[in-house]
Amino acid sequence: MRRRPVMIALAAAGAGSVLGACGSAGPSADLPAGTKEGGELIFATDREPTCLDPHNSGDMPQTYISRQYLDSLVSMKADGTVVPWLADSWEISEDGLVYDFTLKSGVEFTDGEKLDADAVVANFEQIMDPDTQSSTALLYLSPYFVSAESVSELVVRVTLKRPYSPLLTVLAQAFFGIESPKAMARGLSGNCELPVGTGPFKVVEWRRNQEVVMVRNENYRSAPADAKHQGPAYVEKLTWRFLKDNTARFGALQSGKVHAIFNLPPESVPTATADDTIATQDFVHSCVPFALDLNTTNPALSDVRVRRALVHAADAEGIVASAYAGVFPYEGNAISTGTPFYDDAYHVPYAYDEVTANSLLDEAGWDGRDEAGYRTRDGERLSLRLPYNSDPGETPPADLTILQNFQAMEKRVGVDVVLLPTDGASLTAIRRDPAAFDIRGGYWNSPTAGVMYIKFSQETYEIDNGQNVSYAYDETLDEVLLEAAATTDQDRQQELYSRAQQLLTSQAWHIPLYPIQTRLAIRSDLVSDIWIEPSEGEPVLHDAYLIRDGI
Repeated sequence: MRRRPVMIALAAAGAGSVLGACGSAGPSADLPAGTKEGGELIFATDREPTCLDPHNSGDMPQTYISRQYLDSLVSMKADGTVVPWLADSWEISEDGLVYDFTLKSGVEFTDGEKLDADAVVANFEQIMDPDTQSSTALLYLSPYFVSAESVSELVVRVTLKRPYSPLLTVLAQAFFGIESPKAMARGLSGNCELPVGTGPFKVVEWRRNQEVVMVRNENYRSAPADAKHQGPAYVEKLTWRFLKDNTARFGALQSGKVHAIFNLPPESVPTATADDTIATQDFVHSCVPFALDLNTTNPALSDVRVRRALVHAADAEGIVASAYAGVFPYEGNAISTGTPFYDDAYHVPYAYDEVTANSLLDEAGWDGRDEAGYRTRDGERLSLRLPYNSDPGETPPADLTILQNFQAMEKRVGVDVVLLPTDGASLTAIRRDPAAFDIRGGYWNSPTAGVMYIKFSQETYEIDNGQNVSYAYDETLDEVLLEAAATTDQDRQQELYSRAQQLLTSQAWHIPLYPIQTRLAIRSDLVSDIWIEPSEGEPVLHDAYLIRDGI
């Protein structure tokens, strides 16, 4: 999943013109008193998906919006337990290879199609079909999945080739939201534009570069067991607006033009905190943190001494603090604090230490210097290419500051880091070409510590969809992570996942920087009961209602 940082910027004039054209959230005085029903909720976010179907591609903006119109088989609670959603119940075979899901009866997609076992099977088939171009859901299932089949009208059987204890938490994500087979049959382009689910809202229009308009599913009866209420959503209309500019987005919240925003800008945190009408919600994702991945196909970076030297020289904790002023905390472990089985022993695995960095580089044979002061070996400069998206919406100012500070810190020990501003299309091509880059920024959100397998295993390396960016794997690491996925013994899982964190730290295949967060700011005087679900940090608007007299 091409998971980009969740902070975006765009020309303020452009964002402002879109906002001005789309009206205002306004007060709720015109709504009936004493009820939660009615009105339009306007939610503003920073990034626009390239496709609304989360089965395709697999990027975070898709899950945030698709959570509003798709239901999943199960839902995950904050404590990690899984509760019913479209599946009323499930049975798991003793060997962990067969899952039988019994579906709720009487559920329909918003196009009138019936939810049954055949519909769920069709969803698994679409996810596993290479033509769907999934770079997320496919990675979760490929190492384990054998088949999905209808046992009866409401029972679907999923068979695995090896035990996969995180399967239920994985299926809770919007990436596995269940879509109408009739709608899926239209093909990728139609499904990207107007996907169809069983969820609380129905997509009616996607106004590119502006907003997605949704209306309430009046027949909604399939809310998850952990929802704040059952039945249809309270608001009649949901407008999901795209305001990339940080200032414009926060200004829209302050003025009441929107009810809530995704990604409260770091520079606006003090103002939001001091404002009694604004409430904030923060959620640290379970994930591989945003990190600088080191491409081991580069001969220099194939040497662990060089990789460790880069980490020691980076002062990663310092450059994150400088760029984000504490709003995004530093994380040096292979997984975030929000990830199950996180081990604090690897929070700061390589302390900032120029002396050690220099010593390691000398030991690796990079002990010469050219006229510019950069290290050389056999006359070749130690130069590393770091391409990044030149769109300030994809690489916001704070992240660009991190890259520039990283470049400056590595120069101190004689490493030439070349920052390459690149357009989005070119960067997509670079992702698949290990000869085109040496260092690349990215992250991977996941509700399971098994995310380490997705990022660093031989299997995902061989799938070659641009996720194993370090182009590295270790047989022992693979064995440890597969054993962890095969057991339900939590003590044993902790032991194994801690071992995996130790192995990844020792390899120094990447330089972790900060964990991804969902950060909401809400006009608490205008709207209530927006919450964040824990599998992917998705905002939930099914339970939200506009505040008016008597409420």
